Amino acid sequence: MSLRLQTALRAARAAGKVLLDKLHDGRQIHSKGKRDIVTDADYAADRTVRKILLSRFPRDQFLSEEDDADARKRLWAQASASDGLALWVVDPLDGTTNYSRSLCPFCVSIALYQAGAVRIGVVYDPIRDELFSAERGRGARLNGKPIRASSVRAFDAAVIGTEWARAPKLRRRMVAILAQVVGRAMTARAFGSAALSLCAIAAGRMDGYIHLSLSPWDVAAAALIVEEAGGTVTTPAGVAWNLHCKGYVASNGLLHSRLLRCFDEG
Repeated sequence: MSLRLQTALRAARAAGKVLLDKLHDGRQIHSKGKRDIVTDADYAADRTVRKILLSRFPRDQFLSEEDDADARKRLWAQASASDGLALWVVDPLDGTTNYSRSLCPFCVSIALYQAGAVRIGVVYDPIRDELFSAERGRGARLNGKPIRASSVRAFDAAVIGTEWARAPKLRRRMVAILAQVVGRAMTARAFGSAALSLCAIAAGRMDGYIHLSLSPWDVAAAALIVEEAGGTVTTPAGVAWNLHCKGYVASNGLLHSRLLRCFDEG
């Protein structure tokens, strides 16, 4: 295990403790836009992760969901221009709406992006004390033990996850696609946390996941974890994923082509 992964694991647990400690406090909730909120807990967890990572690796860069858009744009440009730059991509609280209503699940997501790819992924669910992790080329783990995507081959036995995009047009599109999925799969689930839904595929708990509008920090860590667990992640067109795709389809690999067809039929 690399020192950066060890540090990311420690940062995720520390931020998760912050979220738990503040969970039942009075919430300070602010709107960032339509169907997009942030709480005081997001900011507190962000500070915790930032301090731990940058104290250990002061030359690394840190990109968070809670940064302003101009700062994120500059960081992406720097990362694209230099293969040597190590960029932490962090969502200090994935599932903010759940958290603001004292619902589950929610999590901390930390990824390391370098030389055009995600190298490390860590997702921590503090409610269940489950720490998912992966390092490129070294497999995926849950609380230190190896995990694998499911072996489900029949679509009518599959459990498929999704979440709702904020834009009305994309929501309507997702309803049409989901109608195809639900009509053929065993069932569908929407948990409110993209990162944990993807990790559920890595752990063999769900068999597929679809979303039309994810940000890099939503998917960076968990998509790597899915792939390292033997699953597949692409765009809805079946093209290899990157952090700026927006639309994502993830599966155990065995059901991927069938899941992609739902986009054509929806």
